[in-house]
Amino acid sequence: MQEMDESNHSYADYRAQQVVDADNNQLRAEEDVEEDTQEIGASAKQIPAVQVKVTNEVESAMMMMMRATEVEEKQQLQQPNGNGQDEKDRPDIHNVMAGDEGVNVGVGLMSPNALPISERHNFDDDNNNNKSNNNSSSSNAGQMVGDEQLLRLQDYNLLYNAERQTYFQLHSCNDHPPMNRPSLSSGNRLLQQVVGNTLSAAFGLNANAVRPTAMQQMTTQTVRLYDAVSLRQSRFNPFNPTRIIIHGWLGNAYANIYSYLVPAYLSLDDGNYNIFTVDWGRGAIADYITASYRVKPVGQVLAKFLDFLHKEAGMRFEDLQLIGFSMGAHVAGLASKHVLTGRVRVIRALDPAQPFFRYAQERERLDKGDAYYVEVLHTSVGSYGFDRPLGHVDFYANWGSQQPGCFWHECSHWRAFALFKESLEARGAAFEAKGCLPSAWQELIRYKRCTQPTGQRLHMGGDLGALSMQQLTQREGVYYFETPAKPPYATLKKT
Repeated sequence: MQEMDESNHSYADYRAQQVVDADNNQLRAEEDVEEDTQEIGASAKQIPAVQVKVTNEVESAMMMMMRATEVEEKQQLQQPNGNGQDEKDRPDIHNVMAGDEGVNVGVGLMSPNALPISERHNFDDDNNNNKSNNNSSSSNAGQMVGDEQLLRLQDYNLLYNAERQTYFQLHSCNDHPPMNRPSLSSGNRLLQQVVGNTLSAAFGLNANAVRPTAMQQMTTQTVRLYDAVSLRQSRFNPFNPTRIIIHGWLGNAYANIYSYLVPAYLSLDDGNYNIFTVDWGRGAIADYITASYRVKPVGQVLAKFLDFLHKEAGMRFEDLQLIGFSMGAHVAGLASKHVLTGRVRVIRALDPAQPFFRYAQERERLDKGDAYYVEVLHTSVGSYGFDRPLGHVDFYANWGSQQPGCFWHECSHWRAFALFKESLEARGAAFEAKGCLPSAWQELIRYKRCTQPTGQRLHMGGDLGALSMQQLTQREGVYYFETPAKPPYATLKKT
């Protein structure tokens, strides 16, 4: 009996001692984690700070990503690495301050979590077999939640590859199908979808300006940069004039400028045109500052595409015109600056964007030296549109600022491609404008009158493809005209 009591006593003492040892081990583990964290902080102070400029649109995305991975990072600090190397000994650990909350997270600069979502998925796929089975399901779930939240910004996080994320689409009529060409039904889409995108509708005049019969007769084919097969299988004809239209801020493949101008161009000369639209929506759908920094790389990609069309398919630069709206006008100018195999003949700039371009140097924006002939249409001076003359000829519709029937600046900005559309349909016979001395442009837009008229008259818009170089060089100066508040805008003859 005494032996049994002693054995019970010994067992109870053993269990109590075991609990105390477990508590001590936990305390020691916590102390070790604190010491590791302090050492990591000390080593981070010794390493030169890495300055990364993060644009406004991704700051919140970075916060969500760091919160989603915070649990996983803490677990990695508490567990040794598979290769026996402690976190404090790793040279790629940096102290990252996330926003105002100051969350300290150890992130390797080249780790998958520091990459955009699209690149991180590729990284995970390539290294799926090398993953450790020690990752908990909760951390994986947290990562998946963060990925879902960042899905709409997957290509805007930190990197923007203009060459990979700019698309060129060739529009043509179905009345004259190409002979001996493979079927491209899987890659075609009807232009009837142009009003289906909500982001485009938020910054485009979503009017029923396209005839249903015209939409049913249009087909779009994607021509990829440096992909000769996609170019040969398309309906591109080097003997037809080429027109390339470029959308602006918040636009994409379904921008409303395309629903206005593509049918208007294809209605000319039985549709014998190569009409390209540029989709740089993955760069344009961003905050304005971020999108403005992406104009130059998109222009450089467009220049490569022009060289590609010239070398691969024999496109003639004398048959080429670039039509850009808002930021797209500066894309056209920058593309012309970087072309290597020729010089652009005509640029049509529809209300070029002014914010962050007003005081930019000429090599960073549209300028009249970018092409043999640059024509500019101003409709929202002082808000979205450029105020002073930029081209060989500058037209100020309704004195360039508040357009009739518009009660907000966006409406006046959009009016530019609506007026240009009617000028194409009228074969350049509409919108007769009066000339004014270029030095009087400030009085023209401020007081809505021309104090120094030149007596010259010129029609705004039209295709201008039939004009010779000599006739284009004779077009010069600043002009103004007036329009009614509702379409058709070309009915008002008074100027």
